[in-house]
Amino acid sequence: MIIRCDEHVSPVIVGAIREIALRDGWELSSVLTVGHGGASDVHWITKFAEDGGDAILSADKDFLTLEPQINAVFDTGIRVIHLPPRWAQAKGRLQAAHILQWWTRIEDQIAKMRSRECYRPEWNISETGVMKKITINFAKAQRKRRKTRS
Repeated sequence: MIIRCDEHVSPVIVGAIREIALRDGWELSSVLTVGHGGASDVHWITKFAEDGGDAILSADKDFLTLEPQINAVFDTGIRVIHLPPRWAQAKGRLQAAHILQWWTRIEDQIAKMRSRECYRPEWNISETGVMKKITINFAKAQRKRRKTRS
């Protein structure tokens, strides 16, 4: 599986996951280290999916409410892991601890997910927490896109 993190996940954390927790055969990169820093989410998500990417990991609190991002997920069929809103507000050490504690479950969830699905880990550092399915309102985003194009 090939996963890309958005600009809201530090490349240092991405490196720690690769060194400590990433399973063999899995790839993880940051939008910042592959030359797409500053690019629109639509651009990098589309390019990543076209290049064979499977899933994205986002800590952008607005990601699931903005029509362009939602339509990019719809158009590409990419899978989404969306970190809890409090994750982005936490200090780096707590972000790293959280994501490392959840990483095995994140990989397990990505492996089971279907196209266009979104899941979120709980905001805790527990060995027993479960991933929550998040509904993305594709219909609303599609209507908004059609209206904009008219």
